[in-house]
Amino acid sequence: MPDTTSDAFLQGQGIPVDLREIESTLQQLWGPAAEMVGGPEPEHPNVTRIVLADLVIERLCPEAEELRLVVEEVITRYPCRAIVVRGSDDTQRRITAEVSAVCHLPDPGLPQVCSERIVLRAAPGAVDLVAGAVRPLLEADLPFLLWWTTDPRSNEALFRDLGDECSRLLLDLPDPGTPAAALRLGLDPAICACSRDTAWYGLTRWRQLVAQFFDPPCHHETLNRVDSLQIEALSPDPSTPPRLAIWLAAWLAGQLGWKRQGKPVNQSTSSGSSFRAAFLGPLRTLGMEIVTQAVPPNMPATPSLVGVTITAHGPEGVERFRLNRPSPDSPDVRIAAQAPDYCRLPGMVRAPELDPPRRVAAALEASRIDRPFENARPIALWLLEHV
Repeated sequence: MPDTTSDAFLQGQGIPVDLREIESTLQQLWGPAAEMVGGPEPEHPNVTRIVLADLVIERLCPEAEELRLVVEEVITRYPCRAIVVRGSDDTQRRITAEVSAVCHLPDPGLPQVCSERIVLRAAPGAVDLVAGAVRPLLEADLPFLLWWTTDPRSNEALFRDLGDECSRLLLDLPDPGTPAAALRLGLDPAICACSRDTAWYGLTRWRQLVAQFFDPPCHHETLNRVDSLQIEALSPDPSTPPRLAIWLAAWLAGQLGWKRQGKPVNQSTSSGSSFRAAFLGPLRTLGMEIVTQAVPPNMPATPSLVGVTITAHGPEGVERFRLNRPSPDSPDVRIAAQAPDYCRLPGMVRAPELDPPRRVAAALEASRIDRPFENARPIALWLLEHV
């Protein structure tokens, strides 16, 4: 192939290719591409192709291009063969394809690390052909990961087809704005036993900080005496709680074995909303509240957590455990406990919010076994149905 084609391939520009010739075209492109950056010597390569998994990315919506930079960053963090499924305006019932490389330099003096990106564009009448086009492109003996980014009900047959075959399913839907029914289908363990909501991975640091309050054995009994949980969140749409906050509440309820009580209620407030639910704990009924306010104009229009307060009824009165950001855009979290046998001086830790690429990369790298998520899932879906 001419050098100009190899150059475009290595720089991430899509090279149109016949659907039946994708593999042979990639083989032809990799050799010249390596030569262009110094030669493909086996002992001292200048380009290293790494494939940890087959990652199929569904983006059958008009806003497909908006995900491009996120996909590239995810591939940089998790080298793989990325198969991106997009829609097209083609009037013919067909799927077109293009291939490109996504490369980055991990450290100075090391070879470039490159992954393959295959983009499949399906015409409106060809969505039923997508699964058949994807299967021959999956490399043998590698995990098949499915990253789904639109309402699974819109293309449910394709979702079920690919979801049934993948080893891990990542549901990456808008927050807020996704109906509970879409999440219930997307997280159905009967379709994929290892299905996860990417919003879950935005909680990792908050979960760690909450757990640290009660890690010492002498404080385990405090968990049985919890009587309230309040979560403070920011959202582009403050009229309802973001899924991020719902998952945090569901995680704590699932870990502590709280039982659902009554019907959750969402009420409008002067600055946003207040979402309340009741649970039956080991000793008493306890209240959960998510207070949601609008994201300030100087911050990205994405949900985030800004505070968590847990109270417990102790032998000497009310005990209070609080995490909060000093300001909405701060990467730090202040830690304070007002309870016997705790240091009463507030501490501070760096805990920035994870952006979308980091959440997806964390989901790809996490263990398939996640009992806290399994415990939280039915509670989260119950809460979301009443938002």
